[in-house]
Amino acid sequence: MSGKNKKSSRKNGDQEMALRRRRIVLFSLVVVVVLVAAITIMIYKYLESSQPQAKKEPPAYRTEQTVQINYKGQPLIGSTNAPVKIVEFADYRCPYCKVFEQDVVSQLKKEYIDTNKASFYFINYTILGPGSVLAASAAEEVYHQNPQGFWVFHKALYEAQGDENADKDWVTKDLLTRIAKKTVPSLDVRAFQSALDNQTHKKEIAEDNQLAEDLDVPGTPAVFVNGHYVEGSQDYLILKQAVDHALKEK
Repeated sequence: MSGKNKKSSRKNGDQEMALRRRRIVLFSLVVVVVLVAAITIMIYKYLESSQPQAKKEPPAYRTEQTVQINYKGQPLIGSTNAPVKIVEFADYRCPYCKVFEQDVVSQLKKEYIDTNKASFYFINYTILGPGSVLAASAAEEVYHQNPQGFWVFHKALYEAQGDENADKDWVTKDLLTRIAKKTVPSLDVRAFQSALDNQTHKKEIAEDNQLAEDLDVPGTPAVFVNGHYVEGSQDYLILKQAVDHALKEK
């Protein structure tokens, strides 16, 4: 092999060696960067987890303040002079409201309402669609025609409640008319049907819904005792504690 060829071969070998070294260096740098990033993330997560977590507090009015509720014009059982006012926001299509009506209200009536310790108000919160609004419209019309007859209609309407998922359209004008005629014999049926057709009580229902939203009502049924929201009010014992506490404050 000539000297010229030897020099050329050696030069190529040196270039390949230099290229290999650069690749090794580059690969090493990438590994170091990845390791540093991984260690940084681990340290950050450790520091984050070691910090005390702030406890999410419920809205202030639920525990510290008394909200103002306008009871005027709302269906009522009991004495307006009772020291404790209980108000329920509910939807006639809500199955939990039906359970509350059947299992809790009956106990409230016996222990507190009939003894003039508390009064009970019902306010619409129509969150389950057009059927809820239609049912509320019927109840409003019955109340305007016969305030005492309202509660009989109210109870019968819950008893007629269909399955929320299987029968979403169970609330119909015909059904509401039949229940109203049966429960309130003195009802002006033509006026009742006209109120449904013309949405006569649309404004009152909208005002009820707005009141619920202003109070940040979380769902239905929602119960307030003397302006204090009662968490877990579907449990009668919890609601009883709230009422007893309100009585002691008077």
